[in-house]
Amino acid sequence: MEQQVDSSPLFVALRGAVQVAEDKPELIDCAVNRLYEALLQANELTEAQLAMILITQTGDLSSRNPATGLRHGGHAITTPLFCMQELEIAGMLERVVRIMLVTNSPLDRPAVPVYMDGAEKLRPDFAPQKA
Repeated sequence: MEQQVDSSPLFVALRGAVQVAEDKPELIDCAVNRLYEALLQANELTEAQLAMILITQTGDLSSRNPATGLRHGGHAITTPLFCMQELEIAGMLERVVRIMLVTNSPLDRPAVPVYMDGAEKLRPDFAPQKA
């Protein structure tokens, strides 16, 4: 007798990025919170569905840890956060924060990435289509 295996993922990783106008704590806070809220909204998620959040930032953003910015915005209070510096690559887009939300359960729809405020250049294939 052949056993059926459930091939749906146990968790889902959702990604997004935002370009910050300047290296100022309040601008980093605003950008990371807007990106986080947009990712939750686009994917119809609540914080309770998140297992963890991974965050990277480019080296030119040094005035604020984006994880701290999320906490200051009242987000991810009980969700584990891990923040890292992005690898420095020649010609890379400057002042970028990337977020990867990892859910603690599968989604019943395709994941929706969010790239905003100039970070669309990183993944033009995910940019919203203009009418």
